[in-house]
Amino acid sequence: MVVSPGEVHVWRVELDRHDWPPAGDLPAGERSRAERILPAGARRRWVASRWGLRRILSGYLDREPAAIGLRVAEGGKPRLADEVDSPHFSLSHSGDVALIAVAGLEVGVDVERIDSSRPVERLARRLFDPEAAAALATAPPPERANAFYAAWTRREARAKCLGIGVGETLPAIETTVTGIDVVAGFAAAVAVVGATMPAVRLLEL
Repeated sequence: MVVSPGEVHVWRVELDRHDWPPAGDLPAGERSRAERILPAGARRRWVASRWGLRRILSGYLDREPAAIGLRVAEGGKPRLADEVDSPHFSLSHSGDVALIAVAGLEVGVDVERIDSSRPVERLARRLFDPEAAAALATAPPPERANAFYAAWTRREARAKCLGIGVGETLPAIETTVTGIDVVAGFAAAVAVVGATMPAVRLLEL
């Protein structure tokens, strides 16, 4: 598999499938992280997301999934241990869905299950700038949860693209972000560094 300079590949992965390898087959560092995740359902989905990432990267790198060396960069962004001539990628998961974006430039992706029971107006006032929070408050009540998660995933996709941790101020680096429609009941967005969004190609593992 090759990702062209004019494309971003966004893969959708179902985490609740029963054919994922066990955590014990992951490299030691990831296996240790998995063992610390509770409850068991969250641990199982985290393990599935790592295998999904490894299987997708194996198609671009022509390596066995378990043999791919990964590291965690500052800000929590996963990267290849050897980045020479390798694609950039980003991983996000929520509920039983994971998205993995692959591109030839820095990329970030975020997906969130829409929870209409959350106090989204209050969260917007705390998390968004005043203009964005005011815009959310003017949306019709039935649309506010969708609007909140659309804005949130765009912000998080930018942060993941830039390798910024949760709650940190976004630096003044030009990014382009777009919302993507991947599955009902979820909001998602993908971001790249630069002024132009390449064509987004949606794929499924």
